[in-house]
Amino acid sequence: MENRIDSSDALTARKYFSNIWSAIRTTAKGMAITIGYVIKEKEVTVQYPEEREILPSNTRARLYNDVENCTACSQCANICPVNCIYIASKRMPKDAPAKKADNGMPIRMELTQYTIDTALCCYCGLCTTVCPTECITHTKNFEYSKYQLNDMKYDFLSTEMRSLRTAVLAEREE
Repeated sequence: MENRIDSSDALTARKYFSNIWSAIRTTAKGMAITIGYVIKEKEVTVQYPEEREILPSNTRARLYNDVENCTACSQCANICPVNCIYIASKRMPKDAPAKKADNGMPIRMELTQYTIDTALCCYCGLCTTVCPTECITHTKNFEYSKYQLNDMKYDFLSTEMRSLRTAVLAEREE
């Protein structure tokens, strides 16, 4: 009897050492990247809130609805995958003066409720894409944490939210 290495065993041994070499090579490549960051000493931590990074123009942060331009079409509420937009409206009286949104679209319904529950919102942006008057938008404001879950519901017909209108419109202009 001879102690011969079968050809399938030799292939397995070759594969074994190939795997070891591949592991060494990829580990060295990863360590080179890590060492590069150590040598550069580039700061990656921002001293927030003293220093603030400039947010990209397409940032999806807090939602805002300009109720003055809202036609109460409910498209935003219908497309919302998590149902966080609550809209209630009624027909405008026939004797009421005709209103138009900024883009010229007629406003035939009067909003009685427009609330967004930001605790449920997944910030997908679908509501902003279907809005015919572009009144619902994402702002760059991401600092709106609350202690109570119910405080995450924002009623856009309240005077508090209406007072934000000038700030949000100015932000849109930027």
